[in-house]
Amino acid sequence: MNQKIYQNILKKIALTKTEFEHFLTFTKTVVLDKNEHFLNEGKVANYIAFVVSGGLYSYTLDEKGKKNVLQIALENYWISDLYSFFSQEISKLNIEVITKTELIIISKDNFDKCCDTIPAFDRFQRLLFQNAYVNTLQRVAELNSKSAPQRYLDLVNKHPEIIQQVPQLLIASYLGIKPQSLSRIRKKICTKNSKATIN
Repeated sequence: MNQKIYQNILKKIALTKTEFEHFLTFTKTVVLDKNEHFLNEGKVANYIAFVVSGGLYSYTLDEKGKKNVLQIALENYWISDLYSFFSQEISKLNIEVITKTELIIISKDNFDKCCDTIPAFDRFQRLLFQNAYVNTLQRVAELNSKSAPQRYLDLVNKHPEIIQQVPQLLIASYLGIKPQSLSRIRKKICTKNSKATIN
């Protein structure tokens, strides 16, 4: 478990094992069941989480109560409302568990202590926020410039684990299409692939 998060952090910053062990003293492990919430709209995001196993998704609710999925975080992903976490402003997001999930979490206060006592963590903080910002911009651009079938194919190619582990209803919302449209797209792609295999 600890090795997973250590390797994930090493992809972003240089961290000695001693520094990593010090970091772990600021964290705790929690297990959440399916449909439990890690964060509710109207609350401050006091924790950021690393997904050891399982998965979560963040979403907003429209005026009709419909979920609009913004992020899907499976094993080895980080998740929170980073704006709320770093600013300590009230969150507009909900974060819900997809299936039984194990998390390593760290509070805002303890994250700040990490940055104060482990210099590399200040860079880690900036990279988390930077990557989240870039991913958001890219996602908005793709929603506005790519067709629904292309968005689905991109997801299949870049994140096949999401296709395999996440309910179709959530995937459809994440891609900005209706579930029935996603079903048609998947069926069409499967038919096309079958014909290509036969030929």
